[in-house]
Amino acid sequence: MHQLQEKYESRDVEFLAMYVREPHAGERGFRQYRKHETFEHKMAVARELEELKDMTITLGVDDMSEQQHAALGNLPNMAFVVDKRGQVVYRNTWQHAEDIDRALAQLVTADDPTRPVEPTISSRKLGPGI
Repeated sequence: MHQLQEKYESRDVEFLAMYVREPHAGERGFRQYRKHETFEHKMAVARELEELKDMTITLGVDDMSEQQHAALGNLPNMAFVVDKRGQVVYRNTWQHAEDIDRALAQLVTADDPTRPVEPTISSRKLGPGI
């Protein structure tokens, strides 16, 4: 997502992420992460995620009942593009950078046709950790 954020930073596009729960709590490779017991614990894990992933986008943390996650579809790694009026113009059940790039290119070009943007992000170019 870093490349998308850099590409659209001059076009009034904001990127947000929401941390909802630890999807692999206690599983192999994630043994140090357990199910969140309190909101404070959840916040601490979210902060650790920000540091580990070197996140530069705003990270929201859902409450313990995960109301926002449920309202958005309750699936992992969902992605949305929302226009300036608050309308969802793109929704996907997974964060595919290429698809998000296409949706954003259409949106910002429609917003200012004098400065068209072409989709250029390819998952083959992004490598791990997008």
